[in-house]
Amino acid sequence: MRKAFTLIELLVVIAIIAILAAILFPVFAQAKQAAKKTQSISNAKQLSLGVLMYSGDADDLFPVAIAWSDSGAPAFLGGNGYQPWSWLVMPYIKTGGIFQDPTAPPKEAWPTTWNPLTTDALATQYGYNYTYLSPLTGPAPSGGTFTPISQTSLGNVAETVMLASKFSTAEDSLGATGVYWYGARSITTTIGVESPDCYSIPQWCFDNWGTGGFYDVTYLRGNYAAGAYTGGNSVRGAELTVVAWADGHVTAKKASALAAGTNWTKTLPVGSLVQNDKTKYVWDAE
Repeated sequence: MRKAFTLIELLVVIAIIAILAAILFPVFAQAKQAAKKTQSISNAKQLSLGVLMYSGDADDLFPVAIAWSDSGAPAFLGGNGYQPWSWLVMPYIKTGGIFQDPTAPPKEAWPTTWNPLTTDALATQYGYNYTYLSPLTGPAPSGGTFTPISQTSLGNVAETVMLASKFSTAEDSLGATGVYWYGARSITTTIGVESPDCYSIPQWCFDNWGTGGFYDVTYLRGNYAAGAYTGGNSVRGAELTVVAWADGHVTAKKASALAAGTNWTKTLPVGSLVQNDKTKYVWDAE
């Protein structure tokens, strides 16, 4: 005579399986997140090498944040050819996928008439430290000049931010093709990240890090992970930002470490941020 499982025995087995699943699923999720972070670091590494190769062919100058030139432009803004740094380094990279951060939400869908290679570069999820590597200066942003600096002018390339993971266009307050800017030939929000204290040198920028400012209220609408309090620098998975440094090495850093040398905290209002230790600040050329 065959002996069958009793209802109690089946319920016990099901309960054990449910307990094991509850234990293992978070582990699987953490492993998946760790794999995405590793891929993000790899993407940033390849981008940093592309920037350095560009610099090597440009008399040691970092890429200009935006080249407003019609020749070879992938897009036009305000009637002007628009070529951000991400487009300028494309010949050294040859693939658009590495501009997208696997830890971030996918970018918004662009019109089907656009080349995916182009949209990946224009909607990059790794932002350029433009305020120091290619600042926009002048009496007005629309009449200003981007002036990329020389790599050899950096006092410590291993401790100067070049690129950092940033928000996805799916997280901002605009459509896929929308940008905030100061007008024709100025800076745009989709290609850079802000330094914690972006007002410390005479250049145009969007805002300091902190609460209650442009990124928090208007652009990223309080989304801390996307970078609402950190100038668009995303803080995902253990609140880490993937950073490519000016010498090409890549690490993942806490926002507090990237804000070293300032009084930044998660709750500090934008207007209250100041530098308090220049020797620890990692966003400038010194």
